[in-house]
Amino acid sequence: MEKIAYKIGGMSCTSCALNIEKSLQKLPQLQKVSVNFTTEIGSFEGHTLTSQDIALIEKTIGDLGHTISPLHSSENDQESDHELKKFVLALFFSLMVLFLNMGPGKNLVSQTVSWWIQFFLTLPVWSWIGIHFIKAVLSFLKSGISNMNTLIGLGTSVAFIYSSLLTFFPEYFLNWGMAPKVYFEAVGLIISFVFLGQFLETKAKKKTKDAMNSLYKLQSKEACLLEGNIETRIPLEKVKKGQLIRVRPGEKIPVDGKVFKGISSVDESSMTGEPLPSLKKKGDKIYAGTINGDGVLDFKALKVGKDTFLSQISQFVEQAQLQKAPIQKYADKISSYFVPTIIFISLITFLGQFFWGVNPNSIGSALSHMIAVLVIACPCALGLATPTAVVAATGKASLKGILISGGDIIEKADSLNHIIFDKTGTLTYGRPIVEKASFTEEALFEIASLCHYSEHPLSKAIVSYISEKGITPKDPDSFEIIPGRGIKGKIDDKSFLIGSEILMKEFDIELLQNDTNISFSRVYVAKNKKIIGSFYLQDKIKEKAKTTIDLIQKLGMDSTLLSGDCEAVTEKVAKKLGIPNFESRVGPLEKASIIKGLQNKGQKISMIGDGINDGPALSQADVSLSMGTGTDLAISASDVTLVKGDIEKALTFLQLSNYTMKIIKQNLFLSFIYNILCIPLAAGLFYPFLGWSFSPIFASLAMGLSSLSVVTNSLRIRRF
Repeated sequence: MEKIAYKIGGMSCTSCALNIEKSLQKLPQLQKVSVNFTTEIGSFEGHTLTSQDIALIEKTIGDLGHTISPLHSSENDQESDHELKKFVLALFFSLMVLFLNMGPGKNLVSQTVSWWIQFFLTLPVWSWIGIHFIKAVLSFLKSGISNMNTLIGLGTSVAFIYSSLLTFFPEYFLNWGMAPKVYFEAVGLIISFVFLGQFLETKAKKKTKDAMNSLYKLQSKEACLLEGNIETRIPLEKVKKGQLIRVRPGEKIPVDGKVFKGISSVDESSMTGEPLPSLKKKGDKIYAGTINGDGVLDFKALKVGKDTFLSQISQFVEQAQLQKAPIQKYADKISSYFVPTIIFISLITFLGQFFWGVNPNSIGSALSHMIAVLVIACPCALGLATPTAVVAATGKASLKGILISGGDIIEKADSLNHIIFDKTGTLTYGRPIVEKASFTEEALFEIASLCHYSEHPLSKAIVSYISEKGITPKDPDSFEIIPGRGIKGKIDDKSFLIGSEILMKEFDIELLQNDTNISFSRVYVAKNKKIIGSFYLQDKIKEKAKTTIDLIQKLGMDSTLLSGDCEAVTEKVAKKLGIPNFESRVGPLEKASIIKGLQNKGQKISMIGDGINDGPALSQADVSLSMGTGTDLAISASDVTLVKGDIEKALTFLQLSNYTMKIIKQNLFLSFIYNILCIPLAAGLFYPFLGWSFSPIFASLAMGLSSLSVVTNSLRIRRF
């Protein structure tokens, strides 16, 4: 099977992606077609794809009104900026039209001159900026499948064409008894504001590529090949399985392998999310993208290229993003039935008015009522219902330190029923601190004098603990780092060893007590070959974590804690925070697998994390939240970023999402209540009984009122 993928532009809703899939599934050359609206990526598979087949795929997509470009084209990075410029230009032209049509400039020039100026100002908005709305109408005429763009394109096109003909041939319309009213301002404003909503969503879709770039940055660019005693720097892509590789202190490990020689602590926080370095010695496995600590490691390459653990995570995140099915917008669901219904009603209105209407046999009267129906049905309020609420909600959220990637995230959050927490960096601070220690002031001074020379996280924690007691260290007489185990040195002719149990055993120092409490990291201190005490360190739970979790659970959501840490530590944190479910020693792909298992049982999952190891789980979750103090990948792969890493902001996001969805549903009701009440008036159904009729002028006014009510209702979110 051959596979090709493209970046597809111009999709404004999930129906657009569905249209492309349905059209391409008709091609016998393709066995599998997948178009993802959120990531704007189309993936196509076939047994053999010739250049003619590829050209046909591209032509089919282009005929549907969409652009197509390579996945990593630099043009994609500039597309959003171009769209913003188009919106600003459309709004500028539209406001000028509004100024001439209904504003202070209404009487500056004659009606004829004003109409011509309005025509030329609206023409680029309708035919250039709003071209994909027109293409949506043409696509609807070909396939019969409609979406939001079809509604917008139909309403604006009818209003523009009618207004243009009235501008060109006013005498004919007046002879037919039609009111001299143009609708150029409606065309421009509808396109401008709907375009704004779609532009905001386009901006949000760029996060997937950012996530991939963050992963690629973890990879080393080269490796140190060891052949005998000769070291040779080679590009990463030339490393072969079985070769011997050397990494020096501070270097990134280039590929997965097994330690052949040496001992060192390795920072695996990018993979495990745990703050403490992992001791690596002969026979231990190491992984690409992690950072070597204070020793030299020689290792045999076991997995290279796409087979490394880092590459597997990268592929998983990419695949999960592609498979994440965006929810169908309410407006798009309704529009699939609404468009053909309105077209049918408008045609029936024309025929009914021509034969039995207010002025029988009058084309002008019949056409006027028909246009009134189409104008009142023009989805200005429908197009504004979601974007205005999303703009208000995302703006309010940003003021509270919450960055939401798009309106679909708000909608998904409203249906969540299970929240999963990462431990380190999410519920805890992600750095070790001293919980307890028992030393004299003199001993603390001596220990600080040695530890302040070390860059190890545990040493830094000890120095921080001692400095809080007002003790200032001095320079030691001698100092030596013992890679992966601790430090050795002298102060005033007194010898010290500070480090792990392994270090003490290496120097035949007897441990005074056997402490089995593994929920702490323990650092021993030996003075003149005798243990004088130890430091107990652990990651501290964030102050507001317990209150936040309690309130989230009161919303009716289940909660689970996932951690790569040991069972004792994970269980201890879960009990402190009141989280009933927990899993320990779970790797990146295992976290994602657990989430997928819960999803298969029908649960809607939110994941909160901060590390590279959380990338797959964040991508797998229905809604993902990352701590802004975390890694770039977690932020990029997530739907929501909590800027300062405040866990209580997760609760604020959930509450804001619920409130915003209520506003959106109210907006949709308001946008349709005008149609339900006014379409019969526009069609003239009440005229025979009550003498009520509705001209296009009043239809335009009603359309404006519906938009005003929707915008006003959305602004209530600002008071959240």
